[in-house]
Amino acid sequence: MIVTMRFVDRIRKQGYTRYRGAVDASVYEYFNCDCSWKAVWYLKDGHYQCCGCKERCETSDPDGFQLFLDTR
Repeated sequence: MIVTMRFVDRIRKQGYTRYRGAVDASVYEYFNCDCSWKAVWYLKDGHYQCCGCKERCETSDPDGFQLFLDTR
C-alpha cells in the first residue's frame, strides 16, 4: 500500500509555517483566484505558498502581505 503525503504536511516538513497575517485582495486578483475564501498561506524565508485549493499558488513577492516587525 502506497501512502501519499498531503501537500500541507510536505511543506511543513520543508520548514514552512502558517502565515497568519492579512492578505490584500490584490494578491488574489493577481492569481485570478476564484476561491480566496479558502486560502491558507504558509511562509518560509520570504516565500509564500497557498494551500487553499489545487492551484497551490506561490510567490516571493511580499506586496499585499501584512509585514511584521522582527522582535527577536
